[in-house]
Amino acid sequence: MIKSRWFAIAGASVLCFATVWVANAQAPAQEPSVAVYCRGPLRTFRTEGGKVIRTPFKWAKEAATKANPGAGECAWADGPPQGVESKPGDSGAIVGNLGPFDSIPVGTIGKICVSKASNPSSGQNNDLAVREVIRQLGHETAPFHRPPFSGAGCPG
Repeated sequence: MIKSRWFAIAGASVLCFATVWVANAQAPAQEPSVAVYCRGPLRTFRTEGGKVIRTPFKWAKEAATKANPGAGECAWADGPPQGVESKPGDSGAIVGNLGPFDSIPVGTIGKICVSKASNPSSGQNNDLAVREVIRQLGHETAPFHRPPFSGAGCPG
């Protein structure tokens, strides 16, 4: 009786690990993420019953390390990564859950790690996928950020 219990536990463990291993092996490789700083006001919209979450914005003129983004704008921390086009004034959208930055209030700035969306909406080549939301703790505007800005902190 005891031996069969141990075999059942061992079998269940192997089954769980095999499922995780297969799922990770089949997952597509993600592009490295880069930091983008967005300044409110930005409004987040949910469609298809909340399944699609989009936060539209305009691209800033300069990288965030050179100049703060204007109201309703987002800027790369150090400049656009290779293969991603962003022209000042062009529209873009962040796709995914922004957590504390969902509908960024006026005057506040959020730091979001993003990568190019793998399947942007039709005609939306400037879509960026949320990878991580970076919180700046230790001051009165947490989770929002204050200058100086940097590209550090995003995985990949």
